[in-house]
Amino acid sequence: MKIQQFLATYDFDLQLADAMADPDLSESRRLLAALGRNEGLDGGYYETQELAEAFLEAARETNAGITDARSPARMRMREILDRRLDYQRELFQVVALLPLADAAADLCWLAAIMKDRADMHEPVSQARG
Repeated sequence: MKIQQFLATYDFDLQLADAMADPDLSESRRLLAALGRNEGLDGGYYETQELAEAFLEAARETNAGITDARSPARMRMREILDRRLDYQRELFQVVALLPLADAAADLCWLAAIMKDRADMHEPVSQARG
C-alpha cells in the first residue's frame, strides 16, 4: 500500500478510539479521549492545550505554596470556565477531582494526541486531493 492510499483512508480518530478501549489507561484518560473524539481538529487541540496549560500553572503555583484566590493561574482558570465552552467544561469535569499534577498530566497527554490529530490534516487533505 502506498502512503497516499493509506492517507486517503486515514481515520483522524483512531488514536482516540484506541485510547478509549485501552484497559491499561486510567479511567480519566479514557473519558478524555472520548470527549476529544467529538471535537474538530484545530479547536479540539487548542482548547485542550489551553486547559492543560492552565492546570500546569495551577500545579506550579500549588507547589510554590501560592494560595491567593486571585493568583494568575486561578484567574486564568476562571476566565476559561467563564467562557462556558462545552468541551473545556467537560474536560474540566473529568479531571477536577484529580490532584493538580495528575490532571495536568492527563490533559497534556490528550493535548499531544489532539495535536497529532490536527497535524495530520494537511497531509491527508493533499492525499485525498
